Amino acid sequence: MQSVIVRSFSVLQKICILLTLAVSTAPVVHAQILQRAPAATPSPAAPSDPLELNRETPRGTVISFVRAAQSENYDLAVQYFEPRRRANIEPERELAQRLLAILNARFRGSLESITNDPTGRQESEPPRDQIVVGVGRGLSESFPIYLVHEDVAHGAKVWLISRQTLDQVPEVYDSLRFAQLEKRLPGFLVKTRFLGMPLWQWIAILLFAPVALLLGWLAALLVRLGSHRIRRALGLAPLQTEPLRRFGPTAVLGAVIIHYYFVYLIGASILYREYYRDLLLILLAFALYWAITKITYWLSVRMWNRLTDRGRFAERSLVSLSRRVLDVAIFFVIALVVFKDVLNWNLTAALAGLGIGGLAIGLGAQKTFENMMGGISILTDRALLVGDVCKIGDQRGMVEDIGLRSTKLRTEERTLVSIPNGTVATAILENFRLRDKILFRQTVRLRYDLSPDHVRYVSEQLRQVLTRHPKVDDGSARVRLLKLGENAIEVEVYAYILTREYREFLGVQEELILQAMDVLENSGAAVAVPGQTTMVTRDAWVDPQKAAAAQKAMEKSRDPGVPGNQRPELAADIVPPKH
Repeated sequence: MQSVIVRSFSVLQKICILLTLAVSTAPVVHAQILQRAPAATPSPAAPSDPLELNRETPRGTVISFVRAAQSENYDLAVQYFEPRRRANIEPERELAQRLLAILNARFRGSLESITNDPTGRQESEPPRDQIVVGVGRGLSESFPIYLVHEDVAHGAKVWLISRQTLDQVPEVYDSLRFAQLEKRLPGFLVKTRFLGMPLWQWIAILLFAPVALLLGWLAALLVRLGSHRIRRALGLAPLQTEPLRRFGPTAVLGAVIIHYYFVYLIGASILYREYYRDLLLILLAFALYWAITKITYWLSVRMWNRLTDRGRFAERSLVSLSRRVLDVAIFFVIALVVFKDVLNWNLTAALAGLGIGGLAIGLGAQKTFENMMGGISILTDRALLVGDVCKIGDQRGMVEDIGLRSTKLRTEERTLVSIPNGTVATAILENFRLRDKILFRQTVRLRYDLSPDHVRYVSEQLRQVLTRHPKVDDGSARVRLLKLGENAIEVEVYAYILTREYREFLGVQEELILQAMDVLENSGAAVAVPGQTTMVTRDAWVDPQKAAAAQKAMEKSRDPGVPGNQRPELAADIVPPKH
Protein backbone atom coordinates (compact mmCIF):
# COMPACT_ATOMS: atom_id res chain seq x y z
CA MET A 1 0.00 0.00 0.00
CA GLN A 2 2.93 2.29 0.70
CA SER A 3 4.23 1.83 -2.85
CA VAL A 4 0.76 2.68 -4.17
CA ILE A 5 0.68 5.91 -2.18
CA VAL A 6 4.21 6.85 -3.30
CA ARG A 7 3.30 6.21 -6.94
CA SER A 8 0.07 8.18 -6.57
CA PHE A 9 1.92 11.19 -5.20
CA SER A 10 4.45 10.96 -8.03
CA VAL A 11 1.57 11.13 -10.47
CA LEU A 12 0.10 14.03 -8.53
CA GLN A 13 3.43 15.82 -8.69
CA LYS A 14 3.45 15.50 -12.49
CA ILE A 15 -0.10 16.83 -12.65
CA CYS A 16 0.87 19.80 -10.53
CA ILE A 17 3.68 20.60 -12.98
CA LEU A 18 1.21 20.41 -15.86
CA LEU A 19 -1.18 22.72 -14.02
CA THR A 20 1.65 25.16 -13.42
CA LEU A 21 2.38 25.16 -17.14
CA ALA A 22 -1.33 25.72 -17.75
CA VAL A 23 -1.29 28.75 -15.46
CA SER A 24 1.73 30.13 -17.29
CA THR A 25 -0.19 29.90 -20.55
CA ALA A 26 -3.36 31.34 -19.03
CA PRO A 27 -2.98 34.74 -20.77
CA VAL A 28 -3.34 33.06 -24.13
CA VAL A 29 -6.34 31.10 -22.86
CA HIS A 30 -7.80 34.28 -21.43
CA ALA A 31 -7.51 36.01 -24.77
CA GLN A 32 -9.19 33.07 -26.50
CA ILE A 33 -12.02 33.07 -23.97
CA LEU A 34 -12.63 36.77 -24.34
CA GLN A 35 -12.65 36.41 -28.11
CA ARG A 36 -15.46 33.88 -27.76
CA ALA A 37 -17.85 36.66 -26.79
CA PRO A 38 -19.84 37.05 -29.99
CA ALA A 39 -20.11 40.41 -31.58
CA ALA A 40 -23.48 41.99 -31.09
CA THR A 41 -25.78 41.76 -34.05
CA PRO A 42 -27.06 45.28 -34.62
CA SER A 43 -30.76 45.63 -35.09
CA PRO A 44 -31.60 46.80 -38.57
CA ALA A 45 -34.27 49.12 -37.15
CA ALA A 46 -32.07 50.90 -34.60
CA PRO A 47 -28.48 52.21 -34.58
CA SER A 48 -25.78 50.36 -32.66
CA ASP A 49 -24.23 51.30 -29.33
CA PRO A 50 -22.83 54.81 -29.76
CA LEU A 51 -20.00 54.08 -27.26
CA GLU A 52 -19.18 50.79 -29.00
CA LEU A 53 -19.24 48.88 -25.71
CA ASN A 54 -20.98 45.80 -27.13
CA ARG A 55 -24.22 46.47 -25.24
CA GLU A 56 -26.60 45.72 -28.11
CA THR A 57 -27.42 42.21 -26.79
CA PRO A 58 -27.92 40.82 -23.27
CA ARG A 59 -25.04 38.36 -23.68
CA GLY A 60 -22.72 41.08 -24.93
CA THR A 61 -23.55 43.29 -21.94
CA VAL A 62 -22.90 40.62 -19.30
CA ILE A 63 -19.70 39.24 -20.88
CA SER A 64 -18.30 42.72 -21.55
CA PHE A 65 -19.00 43.78 -17.96
CA VAL A 66 -17.25 40.69 -16.58
CA ARG A 67 -14.31 41.31 -18.89
CA ALA A 68 -13.97 44.94 -17.85
CA ALA A 69 -14.36 44.24 -14.11
CA GLN A 70 -11.94 41.30 -14.21
CA SER A 71 -9.38 43.58 -15.87
CA GLU A 72 -9.97 46.02 -12.95
CA ASN A 73 -11.19 48.68 -15.34
CA TYR A 74 -14.08 49.69 -13.10
CA ASP A 75 -14.63 53.01 -14.88
CA LEU A 76 -15.54 51.02 -17.97
CA ALA A 77 -17.47 48.42 -15.98
CA VAL A 78 -19.92 50.98 -14.56
CA GLN A 79 -20.89 51.90 -18.13
CA TYR A 80 -22.93 48.67 -18.16
CA PHE A 81 -25.05 49.79 -15.17
CA GLU A 82 -28.42 51.41 -15.43
CA PRO A 83 -27.62 55.10 -14.82
CA ARG A 84 -28.58 56.74 -11.53
CA ARG A 85 -29.07 60.40 -10.95
CA ARG A 86 -26.33 62.10 -8.92
CA ALA A 87 -24.37 58.92 -8.65
CA ASN A 88 -20.87 59.06 -7.10
CA ILE A 89 -18.27 57.26 -9.20
CA GLU A 90 -16.36 55.71 -6.27
CA PRO A 91 -19.33 53.73 -4.82
CA GLU A 92 -20.13 52.60 -8.35
CA ARG A 93 -16.59 51.21 -8.77
CA GLU A 94 -16.88 49.29 -5.51
CA LEU A 95 -20.29 48.08 -6.65
CA ALA A 96 -18.76 46.76 -9.88
CA GLN A 97 -16.02 44.96 -7.94
CA ARG A 98 -18.51 43.31 -5.58
CA LEU A 99 -20.90 42.40 -8.41
CA LEU A 100 -18.06 40.54 -10.15
CA ALA A 101 -17.34 38.60 -6.95
CA ILE A 102 -21.02 37.68 -6.65
CA LEU A 103 -21.21 36.54 -10.26
CA ASN A 104 -18.10 34.39 -9.81
CA ALA A 105 -19.60 32.76 -6.74
CA ARG A 106 -23.29 32.43 -7.56
CA PHE A 107 -23.94 32.80 -11.27
CA ARG A 108 -25.51 29.56 -12.44
CA GLY A 109 -25.31 28.11 -15.91
CA SER A 110 -23.21 29.28 -18.80
CA LEU A 111 -22.67 32.73 -20.18
CA GLU A 112 -23.31 31.28 -23.62
CA SER A 113 -26.86 30.42 -22.53
CA ILE A 114 -27.78 34.12 -22.33
CA THR A 115 -29.75 35.23 -25.37
CA ASN A 116 -27.83 37.03 -28.08
CA ASP A 117 -30.92 38.57 -29.68
CA PRO A 118 -30.94 42.41 -29.64
CA THR A 119 -34.65 42.36 -28.81
CA GLY A 120 -34.16 40.04 -25.83
CA ARG A 121 -36.18 37.29 -27.45
CA GLN A 122 -35.52 33.83 -25.98
CA GLU A 123 -36.47 30.91 -28.23
CA SER A 124 -40.13 31.45 -29.22
CA GLU A 125 -40.90 34.20 -26.68
CA PRO A 126 -41.86 37.72 -27.81
CA PRO A 127 -39.41 40.63 -27.52
CA ARG A 128 -39.02 42.17 -24.08
CA ASP A 129 -37.64 45.32 -22.52
CA GLN A 130 -36.57 43.53 -19.32
CA ILE A 131 -35.18 40.00 -18.91
CA VAL A 132 -33.60 38.00 -16.12
CA VAL A 133 -30.59 35.68 -16.53
CA GLY A 134 -28.58 33.48 -14.20
CA VAL A 135 -31.54 31.92 -12.37
CA GLY A 136 -30.43 28.44 -11.37
CA ARG A 137 -32.22 25.38 -10.08
CA GLY A 138 -30.96 23.18 -7.31
CA LEU A 139 -29.87 23.39 -3.72
CA SER A 140 -27.06 25.90 -4.22
CA GLU A 141 -27.77 29.60 -4.19
CA SER A 142 -28.00 31.62 -7.38
CA PHE A 143 -27.95 35.30 -8.18
CA PRO A 144 -30.33 36.49 -10.93
CA ILE A 145 -29.34 39.45 -13.07
CA TYR A 146 -32.04 41.77 -14.35
CA LEU A 147 -31.28 43.50 -17.64
CA VAL A 148 -33.26 46.44 -18.98
CA HIS A 149 -33.48 47.71 -22.55
CA GLU A 150 -33.10 51.49 -22.47
CA ASP A 151 -32.73 54.29 -24.97
CA VAL A 152 -29.44 56.14 -25.19
CA ALA A 153 -28.29 58.94 -27.46
CA HIS A 154 -29.70 59.26 -30.99
CA GLY A 155 -32.45 56.71 -30.42
CA ALA A 156 -30.15 53.71 -29.93
CA LYS A 157 -31.26 51.08 -27.41
CA VAL A 158 -28.78 49.09 -25.30
CA TRP A 159 -29.03 46.49 -22.56
CA LEU A 160 -27.93 47.54 -19.06
CA ILE A 161 -27.76 45.88 -15.65
CA SER A 162 -30.78 47.17 -13.77
CA ARG A 163 -30.77 48.93 -10.41
CA GLN A 164 -32.98 46.14 -9.09
CA THR A 165 -29.94 43.87 -9.28
CA LEU A 166 -27.43 46.47 -8.13
CA ASP A 167 -29.41 47.31 -4.99
CA GLN A 168 -29.03 43.70 -3.81
CA VAL A 169 -25.26 43.61 -4.25
CA PRO A 170 -24.15 44.89 -0.77
CA GLU A 171 -26.34 42.45 1.14
CA VAL A 172 -25.48 39.47 -1.04
CA TYR A 173 -21.75 40.26 -1.00
CA ASP A 174 -21.67 40.25 2.81
CA SER A 175 -23.19 36.75 2.79
CA LEU A 176 -20.47 35.28 0.59
CA ARG A 177 -18.35 32.72 2.39
CA PHE A 178 -15.11 33.62 0.68
CA ALA A 179 -15.68 37.33 1.11
CA GLN A 180 -15.40 36.69 4.85
CA LEU A 181 -12.37 34.47 4.25
CA GLU A 182 -10.54 37.20 2.37
CA LYS A 183 -10.78 39.44 5.44
CA ARG A 184 -8.71 36.89 7.42
CA LEU A 185 -6.09 36.28 4.73
CA PRO A 186 -2.89 38.31 4.40
CA GLY A 187 -3.40 41.41 2.32
CA PHE A 188 -0.92 40.50 -0.44
CA LEU A 189 -2.84 37.25 -1.19
CA VAL A 190 -6.03 39.25 -1.77
CA LYS A 191 -4.69 42.40 -3.41
CA THR A 192 -2.19 40.66 -5.67
CA ARG A 193 -4.11 39.71 -8.77
CA PHE A 194 -3.07 37.64 -11.74
CA LEU A 195 -5.31 37.71 -14.80
CA GLY A 196 -8.13 39.22 -12.76
CA MET A 197 -8.07 36.59 -9.99
CA PRO A 198 -6.56 37.04 -6.52
CA LEU A 199 -3.42 35.13 -5.73
CA TRP A 200 -5.04 33.00 -3.01
CA GLN A 201 -7.44 31.48 -5.55
CA TRP A 202 -4.59 30.43 -7.86
CA ILE A 203 -2.79 28.83 -4.92
CA ALA A 204 -5.96 27.04 -3.82
CA ILE A 205 -6.56 25.71 -7.34
CA LEU A 206 -3.01 24.34 -7.60
CA LEU A 207 -2.96 22.83 -4.13
CA PHE A 208 -6.33 21.13 -4.57
CA ALA A 209 -5.26 19.46 -7.84
CA PRO A 210 -3.43 16.50 -6.16
CA VAL A 211 -6.30 16.17 -3.68
CA ALA A 212 -8.78 15.94 -6.57
CA LEU A 213 -6.61 13.31 -8.26
CA LEU A 214 -6.49 11.24 -5.09
CA LEU A 215 -10.25 11.53 -4.60
CA GLY A 216 -10.82 10.58 -8.25
CA TRP A 217 -8.60 7.51 -7.84
CA LEU A 218 -10.52 6.49 -4.70
CA ALA A 219 -13.86 6.98 -6.48
CA ALA A 220 -12.69 4.83 -9.43
CA LEU A 221 -11.48 2.16 -7.00
CA LEU A 222 -14.87 2.08 -5.29
CA VAL A 223 -16.59 1.77 -8.67
CA ARG A 224 -14.37 -1.20 -9.59
CA LEU A 225 -14.97 -2.94 -6.27
CA GLY A 226 -18.72 -2.35 -6.58
CA SER A 227 -18.82 -3.75 -10.12
CA HIS A 228 -16.93 -6.87 -8.99
CA ARG A 229 -19.43 -7.45 -6.19
CA ILE A 230 -22.41 -6.93 -8.46
CA ARG A 231 -21.06 -9.41 -11.03
CA ARG A 232 -20.37 -11.91 -8.28
CA ALA A 233 -23.93 -11.52 -6.95
CA LEU A 234 -25.36 -12.02 -10.45
CA GLY A 235 -23.23 -15.10 -11.01
CA LEU A 236 -21.29 -13.56 -13.90
CA ALA A 237 -17.67 -14.25 -14.70
CA PRO A 238 -15.32 -11.89 -12.84
CA LEU A 239 -13.59 -9.19 -14.82
CA GLN A 240 -9.85 -9.10 -15.24
CA THR A 241 -8.30 -7.83 -12.04
CA GLU A 242 -6.36 -4.58 -12.35
CA PRO A 243 -3.61 -3.32 -10.03
CA LEU A 244 -4.70 -0.91 -7.32
CA ARG A 245 -2.22 1.70 -8.46
CA ARG A 246 -3.80 1.90 -11.92
CA PHE A 247 -4.82 5.48 -12.71
CA GLY A 248 -7.25 5.05 -15.57
CA PRO A 249 -9.60 7.35 -17.49
CA THR A 250 -12.36 6.94 -14.90
CA ALA A 251 -10.09 8.32 -12.18
CA VAL A 252 -9.01 11.23 -14.39
CA LEU A 253 -12.61 12.09 -15.22
CA GLY A 254 -13.64 11.93 -11.56
CA ALA A 255 -10.69 14.13 -10.61
CA VAL A 256 -11.62 16.75 -13.21
CA ILE A 257 -15.25 16.86 -12.02
CA ILE A 258 -14.20 17.21 -8.37
CA HIS A 259 -11.66 19.91 -9.21
CA TYR A 260 -14.19 21.84 -11.31
CA TYR A 261 -16.68 21.81 -8.44
CA PHE A 262 -13.98 23.11 -6.10
CA VAL A 263 -13.13 25.91 -8.54
CA TYR A 264 -16.82 26.82 -8.59
CA LEU A 265 -17.03 26.82 -4.77
CA ILE A 266 -14.13 29.22 -4.23
CA GLY A 267 -15.66 31.73 -6.64
CA ALA A 268 -13.01 31.60 -9.36
CA SER A 269 -13.36 33.74 -12.46
CA ILE A 270 -16.56 32.98 -14.35
CA LEU A 271 -14.73 33.39 -17.68
CA TYR A 272 -12.11 30.84 -16.73
CA ARG A 273 -14.85 28.54 -15.49
CA GLU A 274 -16.46 28.76 -18.92
CA TYR A 275 -13.25 27.44 -20.46
CA TYR A 276 -12.90 24.80 -17.74
CA ARG A 277 -16.56 23.82 -18.20
CA ASP A 278 -16.07 23.32 -21.93
CA LEU A 279 -13.04 21.14 -21.24
CA LEU A 280 -15.08 19.14 -18.72
CA LEU A 281 -17.95 18.69 -21.18
CA ILE A 282 -15.54 17.48 -23.85
CA LEU A 283 -14.09 14.96 -21.40
CA LEU A 284 -17.59 13.87 -20.42
CA ALA A 285 -18.46 13.44 -24.10
CA PHE A 286 -15.42 11.21 -24.60
CA ALA A 287 -16.29 9.31 -21.43
CA LEU A 288 -19.84 8.83 -22.71
CA TYR A 289 -18.52 7.55 -26.04
CA TRP A 290 -16.11 5.22 -24.23
CA ALA A 291 -18.95 3.87 -22.05
CA ILE A 292 -21.27 3.37 -25.04
CA THR A 293 -18.57 1.53 -26.99
CA LYS A 294 -17.97 -0.70 -23.99
CA ILE A 295 -21.68 -1.52 -23.87
CA THR A 296 -21.87 -2.20 -27.62
CA TYR A 297 -18.77 -4.39 -27.38
CA TRP A 298 -20.26 -6.36 -24.49
CA LEU A 299 -23.56 -6.83 -26.33
CA SER A 300 -21.80 -7.85 -29.56
CA VAL A 301 -19.72 -10.44 -27.70
CA ARG A 302 -22.83 -11.97 -26.17
CA MET A 303 -24.59 -12.05 -29.52
CA TRP A 304 -21.42 -13.45 -31.14
CA ASN A 305 -21.26 -16.33 -28.68
CA ARG A 306 -24.96 -17.16 -29.04
CA LEU A 307 -24.79 -17.16 -32.84
CA THR A 308 -21.65 -19.30 -32.72
CA ASP A 309 -23.42 -21.88 -30.57
CA ARG A 310 -26.27 -21.97 -33.09
CA GLY A 311 -23.92 -22.22 -36.07
CA ARG A 312 -25.17 -18.97 -37.63
CA PHE A 313 -21.81 -17.67 -38.82
CA ALA A 314 -23.12 -15.09 -41.32
CA GLU A 315 -25.11 -13.27 -38.65
CA ARG A 316 -22.07 -13.42 -36.40
CA SER A 317 -19.93 -11.55 -38.91
CA LEU A 318 -22.70 -9.02 -39.50
CA VAL A 319 -22.82 -8.33 -35.76
CA SER A 320 -19.13 -7.48 -35.75
CA LEU A 321 -19.44 -5.17 -38.77
CA SER A 322 -22.61 -3.53 -37.42
CA ARG A 323 -20.91 -2.77 -34.12
CA ARG A 324 -18.07 -0.97 -35.88
CA VAL A 325 -20.45 1.07 -38.04
CA LEU A 326 -22.52 1.93 -34.95
CA ASP A 327 -19.42 3.07 -33.05
CA VAL A 328 -18.45 5.39 -35.91
CA ALA A 329 -22.00 6.80 -36.12
CA ILE A 330 -22.12 7.40 -32.34
CA PHE A 331 -18.77 9.19 -32.51
CA PHE A 332 -20.03 11.58 -35.20
CA VAL A 333 -23.27 12.27 -33.30
CA ILE A 334 -21.42 13.06 -30.06
CA ALA A 335 -18.89 15.18 -31.96
CA LEU A 336 -21.69 17.24 -33.55
CA VAL A 337 -23.33 17.76 -30.15
CA VAL A 338 -20.01 18.90 -28.68
CA PHE A 339 -19.41 21.29 -31.57
CA LYS A 340 -22.89 22.76 -31.26
CA ASP A 341 -23.43 23.00 -27.49
CA VAL A 342 -19.87 23.31 -26.21
CA LEU A 343 -17.86 25.04 -28.91
CA ASN A 344 -20.89 26.99 -30.20
CA TRP A 345 -20.29 26.20 -33.83
CA ASN A 346 -22.93 26.95 -36.39
CA LEU A 347 -24.26 23.44 -36.95
CA THR A 348 -25.96 24.32 -40.24
CA ALA A 349 -22.76 25.73 -41.67
CA ALA A 350 -20.82 22.79 -40.24
CA LEU A 351 -23.15 20.29 -41.88
CA ALA A 352 -22.93 22.19 -45.16
CA GLY A 353 -19.17 22.14 -44.88
CA LEU A 354 -19.28 18.46 -44.08
CA GLY A 355 -21.43 17.92 -47.17
CA ILE A 356 -18.96 19.69 -49.44
CA GLY A 357 -16.02 18.11 -47.67
CA GLY A 358 -17.73 14.72 -47.80
CA LEU A 359 -18.17 15.10 -51.56
CA ALA A 360 -14.50 15.93 -51.98
CA ILE A 361 -13.47 13.11 -49.68
CA GLY A 362 -15.83 10.75 -51.49
CA LEU A 363 -14.25 11.60 -54.82
CA GLY A 364 -10.79 11.13 -53.39
CA ALA A 365 -11.65 8.02 -51.40
CA GLN A 366 -13.62 6.02 -53.92
CA LYS A 367 -11.61 2.91 -53.19
CA THR A 368 -12.30 3.24 -49.48
CA PHE A 369 -16.06 3.41 -50.00
CA GLU A 370 -15.82 0.65 -52.59
CA ASN A 371 -14.11 -1.56 -50.03
CA MET A 372 -16.71 -0.66 -47.38
CA MET A 373 -19.63 -1.52 -49.63
CA GLY A 374 -17.79 -4.65 -50.74
CA GLY A 375 -17.50 -5.79 -47.12
CA ILE A 376 -21.21 -5.22 -46.55
CA SER A 377 -22.11 -7.12 -49.73
CA ILE A 378 -19.84 -10.02 -48.74
CA LEU A 379 -21.55 -10.40 -45.38
CA THR A 380 -25.10 -9.87 -46.63
CA ASP A 381 -24.60 -12.44 -49.42
CA ARG A 382 -22.90 -14.80 -46.94
CA ALA A 383 -20.20 -15.46 -49.47
CA LEU A 384 -17.57 -15.47 -46.72
CA LEU A 385 -17.65 -15.88 -42.96
CA VAL A 386 -15.03 -15.69 -40.27
CA GLY A 387 -13.43 -19.12 -39.97
CA ASP A 388 -14.05 -20.17 -43.58
CA VAL A 389 -11.28 -21.78 -45.59
CA CYS A 390 -11.40 -20.22 -49.03
CA LYS A 391 -9.45 -19.22 -52.11
CA ILE A 392 -9.63 -15.62 -53.30
CA GLY A 393 -7.83 -15.19 -56.60
CA ASP A 394 -4.47 -16.82 -56.05
CA GLN A 395 -4.59 -16.52 -52.24
CA ARG A 396 -5.77 -19.40 -50.09
CA GLY A 397 -6.27 -19.50 -46.34
CA MET A 398 -8.68 -19.15 -43.42
CA VAL A 399 -10.73 -15.98 -42.95
CA GLU A 400 -9.73 -14.33 -39.68
CA ASP A 401 -11.58 -11.02 -39.97
CA ILE A 402 -13.94 -9.17 -42.31
CA GLY A 403 -13.54 -5.47 -41.63
CA LEU A 404 -14.85 -2.29 -43.18
CA ARG A 405 -11.87 -2.02 -45.51
CA SER A 406 -10.32 -5.43 -45.99
CA THR A 407 -10.64 -9.16 -45.40
CA LYS A 408 -7.76 -10.88 -43.61
CA LEU A 409 -6.66 -14.42 -44.54
CA ARG A 410 -4.36 -16.65 -42.52
CA THR A 411 -2.44 -18.60 -45.16
CA GLU A 412 -0.94 -22.09 -44.89
CA GLU A 413 2.46 -20.44 -44.29
CA ARG A 414 0.82 -18.72 -41.24
CA THR A 415 1.18 -15.29 -42.81
CA LEU A 416 -1.67 -12.76 -42.65
CA VAL A 417 -2.85 -11.44 -46.01
CA SER A 418 -5.14 -8.38 -46.21
CA ILE A 419 -7.27 -8.27 -49.35
CA PRO A 420 -9.39 -5.13 -50.06
CA ASN A 421 -13.09 -5.90 -49.90
CA GLY A 422 -13.61 -4.36 -53.31
CA THR A 423 -11.23 -6.95 -54.75
CA VAL A 424 -12.93 -9.75 -52.82
CA ALA A 425 -16.35 -8.72 -54.12
CA THR A 426 -15.19 -8.85 -57.76
CA ALA A 427 -12.70 -11.73 -57.59
CA ILE A 428 -13.36 -15.40 -58.25
CA LEU A 429 -14.15 -16.70 -54.78
CA GLU A 430 -13.94 -20.37 -53.86
CA ASN A 431 -15.35 -21.18 -50.44
CA PHE A 432 -14.46 -24.66 -49.20
CA ARG A 433 -16.88 -24.48 -46.27
CA LEU A 434 -19.92 -24.77 -48.51
CA ARG A 435 -18.92 -28.09 -50.10
CA ASP A 436 -20.93 -31.15 -48.98
CA LYS A 437 -18.35 -33.73 -50.15
CA ILE A 438 -14.82 -33.79 -51.52
CA LEU A 439 -13.70 -35.24 -54.84
CA PHE A 440 -11.31 -38.22 -54.90
CA ARG A 441 -9.70 -38.78 -58.31
CA GLN A 442 -6.67 -40.92 -59.10
CA THR A 443 -5.22 -42.20 -62.40
CA VAL A 444 -3.64 -45.67 -62.37
CA ARG A 445 -1.08 -46.16 -65.19
CA LEU A 446 -0.75 -49.84 -66.19
CA ARG A 447 1.91 -51.37 -68.43
CA TYR A 448 1.11 -52.26 -72.03
CA ASP A 449 2.25 -55.85 -71.62
CA LEU A 450 -0.89 -56.60 -69.56
CA SER A 451 -3.59 -58.57 -71.34
CA PRO A 452 -7.12 -57.07 -71.69
CA ASP A 453 -8.50 -59.62 -69.23
CA HIS A 454 -5.83 -58.68 -66.74
CA VAL A 455 -6.85 -55.03 -67.06
CA ARG A 456 -10.50 -56.01 -66.60
CA TYR A 457 -9.62 -57.93 -63.42
CA VAL A 458 -7.66 -55.03 -61.95
CA SER A 459 -10.50 -52.60 -62.71
CA GLU A 460 -13.03 -54.86 -61.03
CA GLN A 461 -10.89 -55.16 -57.90
CA LEU A 462 -10.53 -51.38 -57.73
CA ARG A 463 -14.33 -51.00 -57.95
CA GLN A 464 -14.73 -53.29 -54.98
CA VAL A 465 -12.29 -51.14 -53.01
CA LEU A 466 -14.58 -48.14 -53.55
CA THR A 467 -17.82 -49.96 -52.80
CA ARG A 468 -16.52 -51.45 -49.55
CA HIS A 469 -15.50 -48.11 -47.98
CA PRO A 470 -18.30 -46.45 -45.93
CA LYS A 471 -17.16 -42.88 -46.69
CA VAL A 472 -17.39 -43.28 -50.48
CA ASP A 473 -20.50 -41.97 -52.25
CA ASP A 474 -21.82 -45.04 -54.15
CA GLY A 475 -23.67 -42.97 -56.75
CA SER A 476 -20.52 -41.22 -57.92
CA ALA A 477 -17.98 -44.08 -57.60
CA ARG A 478 -16.58 -45.41 -60.86
CA VAL A 479 -13.48 -47.12 -62.27
CA ARG A 480 -13.07 -46.83 -66.03
CA LEU A 481 -10.42 -47.40 -68.65
CA LEU A 482 -9.74 -43.80 -69.55
CA LYS A 483 -7.40 -43.97 -72.54
CA LEU A 484 -4.41 -45.61 -74.10
CA GLY A 485 -1.74 -43.18 -73.17
CA GLU A 486 1.63 -42.65 -74.69
CA ASN A 487 3.46 -44.92 -72.28
CA ALA A 488 0.71 -46.59 -70.26
CA ILE A 489 -2.87 -47.77 -70.10
CA GLU A 490 -4.63 -45.16 -67.96
CA VAL A 491 -7.43 -46.25 -65.61
CA GLU A 492 -9.34 -43.53 -63.73
CA VAL A 493 -10.55 -44.08 -60.15
CA TYR A 494 -13.26 -41.48 -59.43
CA ALA A 495 -15.50 -40.98 -56.36
CA TYR A 496 -16.79 -38.39 -53.86
CA ILE A 497 -15.85 -38.74 -50.19
CA LEU A 498 -18.73 -38.01 -47.79
CA THR A 499 -17.04 -35.45 -45.54
CA ARG A 500 -16.61 -31.70 -45.34
CA GLU A 501 -13.43 -31.70 -43.31
CA TYR A 502 -10.30 -31.73 -45.42
CA ARG A 503 -8.30 -33.44 -42.70
CA GLU A 504 -10.72 -36.35 -42.61
CA PHE A 505 -10.68 -36.50 -46.40
CA LEU A 506 -6.90 -36.90 -46.38
CA GLY A 507 -7.27 -39.90 -44.07
CA VAL A 508 -9.88 -41.57 -46.32
CA GLN A 509 -7.82 -40.83 -49.41
CA GLU A 510 -4.78 -42.45 -47.81
CA GLU A 511 -6.77 -45.62 -47.04
CA LEU A 512 -8.09 -45.88 -50.60
CA ILE A 513 -4.68 -45.38 -52.19
CA LEU A 514 -3.09 -48.03 -49.97
CA GLN A 515 -5.89 -50.50 -50.78
CA ALA A 516 -5.40 -49.79 -54.49
CA MET A 517 -1.71 -50.56 -54.12
CA ASP A 518 -2.63 -53.85 -52.44
CA VAL A 519 -4.86 -54.70 -55.42
CA LEU A 520 -2.03 -54.02 -57.89
CA GLU A 521 0.41 -56.10 -55.89
CA ASN A 522 -1.98 -59.04 -55.37
CA SER A 523 -3.09 -59.10 -59.01
CA GLY A 524 0.42 -58.96 -60.40
CA ALA A 525 -0.28 -55.78 -62.35
CA ALA A 526 2.67 -53.52 -62.80
CA VAL A 527 2.51 -49.77 -62.84
CA ALA A 528 4.01 -48.17 -65.90
CA VAL A 529 7.02 -46.00 -65.25
CA PRO A 530 7.72 -43.22 -67.76
CA GLY A 531 10.88 -43.97 -69.73
CA GLN A 532 12.37 -45.17 -73.02
CA THR A 533 13.32 -48.76 -73.84
CA THR A 534 15.59 -49.77 -76.76
CA MET A 535 14.92 -53.30 -78.10
CA VAL A 536 17.17 -55.11 -80.57
CA THR A 537 15.54 -58.13 -82.20
CA ARG A 538 15.49 -60.04 -85.50
CA ASP A 539 11.85 -60.92 -85.17
CA ALA A 540 9.42 -59.11 -87.41
CA TRP A 541 7.11 -56.73 -85.65
CA VAL A 542 4.23 -57.70 -88.02
CA ASP A 543 2.68 -61.19 -88.14
CA PRO A 544 3.22 -62.48 -91.76
CA GLN A 545 -0.04 -64.43 -91.91
CA LYS A 546 -2.12 -61.50 -90.73
CA ALA A 547 -0.29 -59.18 -93.14
CA ALA A 548 -0.98 -61.51 -96.07
CA ALA A 549 -4.67 -61.73 -95.13
CA ALA A 550 -4.92 -57.96 -95.00
CA GLN A 551 -3.25 -57.60 -98.42
CA LYS A 552 -5.56 -60.20 -99.91
CA ALA A 553 -8.58 -58.37 -98.59
CA MET A 554 -7.40 -55.12 -100.11
CA GLU A 555 -6.81 -56.75 -103.53
CA LYS A 556 -10.23 -58.28 -103.42
CA SER A 557 -11.75 -54.87 -102.78
CA ARG A 558 -10.12 -53.64 -106.00
CA ASP A 559 -11.50 -56.59 -108.19
CA PRO A 560 -14.03 -55.13 -110.68
CA GLY A 561 -15.88 -58.42 -110.82
CA VAL A 562 -17.09 -57.94 -107.32
CA PRO A 563 -20.37 -55.94 -107.27
CA GLY A 564 -20.18 -52.67 -105.43
CA ASN A 565 -16.43 -52.53 -105.37
CA GLN A 566 -15.85 -50.80 -108.69
CA ARG A 567 -13.65 -47.78 -108.60
CA PRO A 568 -15.46 -44.53 -109.59
CA GLU A 569 -14.64 -42.89 -112.85
CA LEU A 570 -12.69 -39.66 -112.87
CA ALA A 571 -14.58 -36.44 -113.18
CA ALA A 572 -14.66 -34.61 -116.51
CA ASP A 573 -12.55 -31.73 -115.34
CA ILE A 574 -9.79 -34.04 -114.22
CA VAL A 575 -7.37 -34.86 -117.00
CA PRO A 576 -5.17 -37.89 -116.47
CA PRO A 577 -1.48 -37.26 -116.89
CA LYS A 578 0.15 -38.18 -120.20
CA HIS A 579 3.01 -40.62 -120.22
